[in-house]
Amino acid sequence: MGSRIRENVKHFFECFCEVVPPTADKEAWIIQQYPDTYNDEEVLKSVPKFAYPYKFENTIIQHYSFVLTDIESKWTFGFCRHDPKSETALVVLTYLPWHQAFYKFLDNIAVLTQSPRSEDLGEFLRDVHNRKLPDPGKMFEVTFNKGESMFAVERPKQFQLPSIPENRNLTEYYNAVDANNMMLIFASMLYERRIIFTSKKLTRLSASVQSANDIIYPMLWQHIFIPVLPMALIDYLLAPMPFLIGVPDEVLKKVHRHEIGDVVILDADANTVETPFDDLNSLPQEVINSLKKQLKNRSALLGDGVSRAFLRALVQLIGGYREALHFQPGEKVTFDRDKFIDSRPVTLQPFLKQMLHLQIFQQFIEERLEMLNTGLGFSDEFEIEACRYSEKTSSKLKQQYREWTSTMRKEGTAFFKSVKEKANPAMKSAVKTVKDGGKGVKSAYKGLRSKLRENQSPQQLQNGLDSPNDKPRSAPNSPTGKRRSLGFSVPTTTYRKDSLNFKSSTSERAYSPLTPISQPLSPDTSDRSRSGTPGLDIPRIDLMTEMQDLLQLRLDTPPVDRSVYHFICVHICPLAYVANNSLSVKTG
Repeated sequence: MGSRIRENVKHFFECFCEVVPPTADKEAWIIQQYPDTYNDEEVLKSVPKFAYPYKFENTIIQHYSFVLTDIESKWTFGFCRHDPKSETALVVLTYLPWHQAFYKFLDNIAVLTQSPRSEDLGEFLRDVHNRKLPDPGKMFEVTFNKGESMFAVERPKQFQLPSIPENRNLTEYYNAVDANNMMLIFASMLYERRIIFTSKKLTRLSASVQSANDIIYPMLWQHIFIPVLPMALIDYLLAPMPFLIGVPDEVLKKVHRHEIGDVVILDADANTVETPFDDLNSLPQEVINSLKKQLKNRSALLGDGVSRAFLRALVQLIGGYREALHFQPGEKVTFDRDKFIDSRPVTLQPFLKQMLHLQIFQQFIEERLEMLNTGLGFSDEFEIEACRYSEKTSSKLKQQYREWTSTMRKEGTAFFKSVKEKANPAMKSAVKTVKDGGKGVKSAYKGLRSKLRENQSPQQLQNGLDSPNDKPRSAPNSPTGKRRSLGFSVPTTTYRKDSLNFKSSTSERAYSPLTPISQPLSPDTSDRSRSGTPGLDIPRIDLMTEMQDLLQLRLDTPPVDRSVYHFICVHICPLAYVANNSLSVKTG
């Protein structure tokens, strides 16, 4: 268990692939990749399956993503782009879950495939791959076209909640599913059910699954997680353990309902939920009432309002975990399960007793203890909201914070000063976040840093079980890439209420190799030269003026589907004019 995101990532992306669609007698396959030194064969074998999860007719530009889980339960993200004017799919593999950034990156790549210089795309990929990643909140920039154009994206800030309309996944989920059904899925995830999302649209399907996982933050789904299920992996719907799977409508039609047993099914197109359980009403009533009240205030839901409403519900449920933390000088901080239950209101105790056995809660506790024992302290949005909530409801917790603060004044001033001076940029950012969260957070943070001076390694729990011999009732992680490579798609969604009218094309763009020496698509498909392609009129790109740039852009592609709920948001549609002739080309 624990975080699925890799630390100390070196590159913006690990590998770019162009994938040829399947034919009657041949499966989808990778025609070329960059860099050619990327050699994780298990991952590369999985890419075509998720680039073409089932046979579908593509009439609009679509972005979505999938994830492959390795043997250490770490995720490799794949971002995919389909264009009805292209015979191939574009895929980028990365360790970074920066959805908006990679959808923009794919749009740049798509533009460069139309460049009259075949080496432009390769040079652009090389420059992006070699560029050092910036600190959180800073810009990642790569210039091209002789310095006249720029690919620029912001590195997401630490602990930032998904917001509307900036986060495409959450925007699509909120657009498709009403508040009550979002709460039903939220409750089912807290009970670790077998959950199916279905839709006719890949973008809506995977975005909804991804967002459902996002709104249980600070917890993380620990089981089978496949936002778009390829037809080849349909048997995973028969798995007896918890799962969260996005099943395209055409794939779900191939399944006999009686074979999959008790499942929760959300139809994101019809906005309906079928469930044999009463999970929402099984949650503490005061938590549900508070959540409903916040989600009814529609004017407050733009920005991070939706994410924060669910975060506050989790604060009510598990924010009191800190009252069960055991501090002993010179020892690691530990978690007392019995004290946790006894310290909570009677109305919460029945649910929390069940929650102790769930993997999502065990992961949460392990992560919190690691934050404390490694000196990070209370430094994310959950802890800030927990402090705010405790100031209103818990005099006991207030007293505990006062004691921590007193200890800090007496023993830890010098230590805290030393930590601040030696902290890396990420730590400084976390400290600033805590300070901005309020006096309660600041005091709690300082006190914990003092108490934890000598604690440098994470506390390992016994998975929240009653005894070391007990087994968790929850399911294991998703299959790993080293066994049977599995992924899940997470498409983007669009934000504009009206379509963007791009210049129409007179003919479809056939696949064209990206280097002069590249081979044709297949033995049956001849190469179409780009030598007659007109030059691209590419404006200077800047995130602050993206809408203006977008209006200047002329693409030979159809409009992107961009439905939205209450507002119009700018779709990030970047371009680039860059190059590299070191792409490797694969033949069938």
